[in-house]
Amino acid sequence: MDEGWIGFRTNAVTPANLPTWLDLARTMAAIEVVAFHSYQLMFLERSPDPGDGSPVSYLYSLVQTLSAHGMAAVIVFFVLSGYLVGGPAIVRARSGQLNAIEYFAARGARLYVVLMPALVTSICAYGLARHLPNWQEFVATRHDLYDAGRLFSASAGATTAVCNVAFLQTIACSEFAGNLALWSLSNEFWYYVLIFALVVVWSRPSFTFLIIGILALFWYAERHDPAGTHIGTKFIFYFLIWCLGAAVYAIRAPAVSWLFLFCVGLVGAWLLYVGGAAPKWAASQLATGLIVAGSIVGLTLSGASMPRQLHPLANGAKYSFSLYATHYPILVVLNVIFSSGPSEFTLFSLVRFVSFMLLCGALSVAFYRLFEIHTSSVKAFVAKAVRTIATETGTAFASRRVIEEYASTTNSTRKEDLLLPDARAVGARDNSR
Repeated sequence: MDEGWIGFRTNAVTPANLPTWLDLARTMAAIEVVAFHSYQLMFLERSPDPGDGSPVSYLYSLVQTLSAHGMAAVIVFFVLSGYLVGGPAIVRARSGQLNAIEYFAARGARLYVVLMPALVTSICAYGLARHLPNWQEFVATRHDLYDAGRLFSASAGATTAVCNVAFLQTIACSEFAGNLALWSLSNEFWYYVLIFALVVVWSRPSFTFLIIGILALFWYAERHDPAGTHIGTKFIFYFLIWCLGAAVYAIRAPAVSWLFLFCVGLVGAWLLYVGGAAPKWAASQLATGLIVAGSIVGLTLSGASMPRQLHPLANGAKYSFSLYATHYPILVVLNVIFSSGPSEFTLFSLVRFVSFMLLCGALSVAFYRLFEIHTSSVKAFVAKAVRTIATETGTAFASRRVIEEYASTTNSTRKEDLLLPDARAVGARDNSR
């Protein structure tokens, strides 16, 4: 990242030291989400008795503290996604190299290759759980959990499945078959579309209607939120956090400027909270997003390499999306079978807690090898098919002029030169969640 002045980057190359750090963050965030849901479902959001001075009690207090940051982990995913998708889109759009077919083929393949089998996994797990003899006890002991109704009253019908396939969960329907982790995929999808529309609207004013349509969806979610949790407002709020990642990719500035901006942001989040202008959760999540974005800038400017000892953990990042999309229904089934009643704070329960997480991890590896590993092939197939159709129909959506001009100016027609920068710069790996 160039220093000395503030402006937009002119190239779309991820610093060489950064991919492994981002992979580590993805791995840790996925593990945190699983730990959060596992503790919630098994121990019913309870804390160990503070008067119990046993070593096991202290161990549980540590486990609870470490696993209590599930939402913060999702914020990490949002910032990383903004960095790896939104940032390159901004840079490429400014240089006239953003291709709609490549962009949406990459985003669609990334989401659907995991979502479709995850929906099948969800209905199978949910159907199994509801027909187990311990289901009623499981429901009775967990009806006070936050958003328990979204699990116990979940719809598994075809309409809800189609709604989730259209990424309208939390907007027009609930998460399919009680897989509560699917809520954030709706955010991701609409952020992908919205950032594309925002960066091309200056050259294609017709995309204004798409922007208005997306904002109308958010408004609809806000007005028709049965729980009154301001879903529509959160869509916009989390998009702003998502854009923090896009901004630190697309903008270059001296270190002192970044430091000043992040400090102002953190102080601003605190003042909004103490002044009553923002609830604690919003200020906390905004601060988390700023810290993650600031960490990316710090690693970029310093060029620090990851210690070799952390590389095996970072390698788990390729399974993070599969783990995120499938862990919740698996945890539900495991708890119905082995922990339908309230779990006591014993060493055996702790072993069971860890075992559930490990099993989710093992199944996510199998899920990745069966489905997610084919993301690049699906993306290439979709892009080729759409490009062929666009060529035959003469549609402007193909952006043939952009491709031809880019190829002529660079004297290259290699396929990799037309890929989105996040895929090219990180060894053709898709590093968004």
